[in-house]
Amino acid sequence: MTAGATIRREWGDWWDGLGAAARWLPVLGALGFLAVHAGLGGLRPDHGLLAGVVLAGYYAGPRVRLFFLFLLPILIVGAVYDAQRYWADALRATVHVAGPHQGELDWFGLAEGGRLVTPAAWLQTRTRAAMDLACGAAYLLFIPVFFGVAGWWLFKAKIRDADLVMWAMLGLNLAAYATYLLYPAAPPWYVDHYGLGPAILSAAPEAAGAARFDALLGVRWFAGYYGRNANVFGAIPSLHVGQTFLAVLYAWQFRSLRGFTTGFWLLVFFASVYLNHHYVIDGLVGMVFALGVWVGVRWWARRRTAEALRRG
Repeated sequence: MTAGATIRREWGDWWDGLGAAARWLPVLGALGFLAVHAGLGGLRPDHGLLAGVVLAGYYAGPRVRLFFLFLLPILIVGAVYDAQRYWADALRATVHVAGPHQGELDWFGLAEGGRLVTPAAWLQTRTRAAMDLACGAAYLLFIPVFFGVAGWWLFKAKIRDADLVMWAMLGLNLAAYATYLLYPAAPPWYVDHYGLGPAILSAAPEAAGAARFDALLGVRWFAGYYGRNANVFGAIPSLHVGQTFLAVLYAWQFRSLRGFTTGFWLLVFFASVYLNHHYVIDGLVGMVFALGVWVGVRWWARRRTAEALRRG
């Protein structure tokens, strides 16, 4: 039997084993997803692309199931992040502007001209083109790098429990999105532009110090990305720092890629402050979130292993 015939037979067996719900609910879910965005006036071509990728991955059958499950968490993250624009304003608690700024001064304030300034403000007067490029690149690549190391552990190194890394990333992001509603906080660039008074909820998102990266290369990558930011007041926790630190935790657990992930996390942490997107405390809270998710997922992995052993 040829390889093509084998694949078709496997797919047919898989399809025959599905019930009606498993066959058609994904299509109905994708159509519902698109209908909701259309009804709310926010439907874009990339929503159709996202729905198409999910359906293609699901209906490709058992041969790509592991890769589909690997990809699914990041697709969910993208969908939930984008949808925040529909509920953030309605559900958001009182925005904290002065509190995080004062906390940063109390814990990490630096002397500048006879007064204390935040590390982010201090760095804005000491920018260098090389640092703009390095920090901008790290900030752009934090998701692809996480995706890459998670894929390495699962598909190349074949490390036990590596299938949970992307799901841990999903948990971290969902916890952060919930926190953005419960404790919305202004980033340092907002304070530079609008001051420490009551939050201006109509403030437009912007690339802040990352605009220097765009200017150096003559592109609009950060301008385009942050122009579509779904929540200006989502500074605490920093997902850039939290997600790269989550990779560090797994690297040390798996004893693989420890030097690379640790170095990249440190660069991203510095970049988050240097590019004026976050205070230091935002990154530290992101690390605490990552640690909590890692501990929780590791506990669940141990339970899963114990259950598998009991079943023989």
